[in-house]
Amino acid sequence: MIELTEYETRTVQLSQDEACELASLTRGSADNTQQPRVVDRLAPTGQAGVYDIQPGPYVGRFRLRTGRVVDISSRFSFHDLAALLGLGSKAALLRHDSTSAQAGSGLMDLIALAFVREAERIAGQGLAKGYKQTMVARPPYAGVPAVTAHLNAHAGRADRLVTTVQRLTADIALNQLIASAHGKLCQLTYQDKRLEVRLRQLTPVFRNVNGRREGTRQLPRPPARYTEIHDLARLVLDHRTALPAGTGLAGAGVLFNMTKIWENYVGRWLRTHQLEAVVHSQYPIPLVDIGPARRGWADFVVERGGRPVAVYDAKYRPWKEWPNTAELYQLFTYASRLYVDRAALVYPGAEALSRQMTMGNVVVEAIAVPIEETAVQNG
Repeated sequence: MIELTEYETRTVQLSQDEACELASLTRGSADNTQQPRVVDRLAPTGQAGVYDIQPGPYVGRFRLRTGRVVDISSRFSFHDLAALLGLGSKAALLRHDSTSAQAGSGLMDLIALAFVREAERIAGQGLAKGYKQTMVARPPYAGVPAVTAHLNAHAGRADRLVTTVQRLTADIALNQLIASAHGKLCQLTYQDKRLEVRLRQLTPVFRNVNGRREGTRQLPRPPARYTEIHDLARLVLDHRTALPAGTGLAGAGVLFNMTKIWENYVGRWLRTHQLEAVVHSQYPIPLVDIGPARRGWADFVVERGGRPVAVYDAKYRPWKEWPNTAELYQLFTYASRLYVDRAALVYPGAEALSRQMTMGNVVVEAIAVPIEETAVQNG
């Protein structure tokens, strides 16, 4: 296993095939497929077969064609990462006696272990069921005649019949979500081989559930006994990115886009601290008055009384007392176009820090926000 940490350079030994495959992940995508740039930099050293590799802002695990697994861990502690991922008080669910420093201690191992425990419990109680409309075109016919389907399929022949019937089944949207997450987790390699066995043993549970139907559609509130596994399944699927496809890459993996996750966390933090205001995310800002329309998108705009009063930009990098020029110009432009006099850059930090400066009539603040579980619970 190749163990990396986001944005940190590590020296690793790679075969030529592995180096080529990882090099292809440094390009990302310039088209509309939004393929992620998983690796920021891959450079050969003076030693044959040895490379310096620096991952980008993605945390997770995927497999190379050679079978070797790449595990990218977060710069944050597990407790902080659990809060960033939105687990809040449920972070304790990801701890288990079988995990140790020698095996099963990676992020994906902990998430998969939590998923397995919940899935085994759900399977023991029996999967939730619901009624699903089924078309019957062969005898014995059940249900009621389906006139339109009968005309389309058999042109109204008297010796043929098509009916519809409501049948109780486990193949419902909630179970499809769980089955889809299970299928994704089964594609990964784990340090604890017992975990792989437990995941495979769950396959018959979802045999009659079509996990491929699961999409990003919003599901109704799940039953209480499904709450934990529903959240874990969403965690696996919602922040998933597909590795570039069609280039011979192994491509099976789960990656969490930490830039987007930090942005979501900042949104929850803002809404916790701006209780009497409306916080808009990805707020469109017109950049030109004359000429072709050009827009910028502010991460967050705070509105009071129907008017913008402040603009915030989430930056997933260490806090700096003096932000760089590009960051300041971008934020000043947004503030000027919105006619607001307050703007802030929000960074992750080990402690609460802030630094104010002025640009014309705009007060710009660089804020370091520590990761706190309470912000997630209240957000």
